[in-house]
Amino acid sequence: MVRALSLTVRPGAQLVLLACAMAIAGYVRTAVSPLQEAMRVALSLTDNQMALLQGPAIGVPVALAAIPLGLFIDRSRRVSLLIALIAVSAIASVLTAMATSFPSLVTARGVAGLAALAILPVVFSLVADHFPTAFRGRATTVIFIGQVAGNSAAFALGGLFLAHATPGANGWRWAMLWLVAPIVPVGLLMLALREPDRRGVALRNPSARQVWDELRHYRALITPLALGIILVETALGATLIWSAPMLSRRFLLRSDTIGMIMAAGMIISGIAGPVIGGVLADLCQRTGGPRRTVHVLCAVAILGVPAGLFASMPTVMVTSGLLTLSMTLIIAVATMGMALFTIVIPNELRGLCMAVLTAAILLFALAVAPLAVSVLSDFLGGMTTISRALSIVCVAAAVLAATAFALASNFLAPVLEQSE
Repeated sequence: MVRALSLTVRPGAQLVLLACAMAIAGYVRTAVSPLQEAMRVALSLTDNQMALLQGPAIGVPVALAAIPLGLFIDRSRRVSLLIALIAVSAIASVLTAMATSFPSLVTARGVAGLAALAILPVVFSLVADHFPTAFRGRATTVIFIGQVAGNSAAFALGGLFLAHATPGANGWRWAMLWLVAPIVPVGLLMLALREPDRRGVALRNPSARQVWDELRHYRALITPLALGIILVETALGATLIWSAPMLSRRFLLRSDTIGMIMAAGMIISGIAGPVIGGVLADLCQRTGGPRRTVHVLCAVAILGVPAGLFASMPTVMVTSGLLTLSMTLIIAVATMGMALFTIVIPNELRGLCMAVLTAAILLFALAVAPLAVSVLSDFLGGMTTISRALSIVCVAAAVLAATAFALASNFLAPVLEQSE
């Protein structure tokens, strides 16, 4: 027993536990996706209602709670908060299965989404205090892969449970209840997490005025760095939402073929992107510190410009290859950016900044990204121009992200050097 306990406090074991927590965040957020068509039919919902359920119903509560959540992360025991969030996400998932009307379904999913996505800034805060700056890139890689594993598990188990559920209108409810089962053992595993000492604390328990003064001091660094991360995540949101319709309209592919292309691209990019980004982040931190990391972020974002043209390529093979490359580069930039965020932002601001950044990413990826593509497509000529619109949005996001990182590199040197 003593030996087992000593193993759980090792950094590697703690990282695995944090990756499991990130997996739950992705799992709960995605759980409804494989069931949504069955839910829509059973509850007589419209496509617009399903879109509201998957987007604003989750994004708005997260955005409203971002600031108080961030302040709480910076002042409380994060492990206890993490366990509570996993428990709430499980309870809300059960309430989702029991919902009998659209308002009750929106409420349940809003609570589940808020609890699940609140896990992200908590995990990043814990990772930053468990690992020194030279290892945070690879640590971020592991937790990003954990989130990808959670997303994949939700799709796989959701489809399996739905296929074996009782036929009829309540089949999706039984599937949803079975999807709650894996959350419980993971929540129990969190009891083995250790609350680390906070690294790099300049102010302990700062007042609201002190937090505001610190934010003003770091705003020149936070703004372009966060903007670059948000822009690439916006491109990823647009890609994930509109690539399947683009493949269908341009190449008249069957749904199973499109599913294979998207699944392969998501698996490859979901593993390769975090690995590339994490290794580069640690290498840059060891050889040149945050300034070199920003330079490389800018370079990788620029590589995303030609890759973002995947929707305008003439063949399925080239389109599929560039689609996977584009998603890989986007995720690599996101991984590097998040790792850098945990390095240059002081501990007393880290939870707040990560919570606000998570909310902004979610809102842009779920709300701005799909709308930007559809509005631009209408302007260009309608449904047949969706590929051009998707290419423009992805390329523009890559260019603007590279510009944001370049601003950080050129004009924020004093702040970056002070943070090293």
